[in-house]
Amino acid sequence: MPIRGGIDVIWRAFPNAVPNFRVKVIELIPTDGNTVVIQAEMSGPIPAEVPGVAKKGQDVHIPHCYILRFDSNSKITRLDAYWDNTVLNNIKASCV
Repeated sequence: MPIRGGIDVIWRAFPNAVPNFRVKVIELIPTDGNTVVIQAEMSGPIPAEVPGVAKKGQDVHIPHCYILRFDSNSKITRLDAYWDNTVLNNIKASCV
């Protein structure tokens, strides 16, 4: 489901929800036209207020792939994000 006009709010919320939230760009692949593919890793210690996700302070690393499309003014018109659910499932299992 597309998020219209709210992506900046989501990105600003991550540092509040996850102290020391980090995004490490591993590779940026420009394509022909108006599309860029980015391989990244999001990480940070998970606070205790996230039940069933991780132990308090556990540093979690989740690989991501972003596909960004831009208009002629270099404004992002579409952002597709993919992540490794295996990592998330392992985090939940480690909390038990």
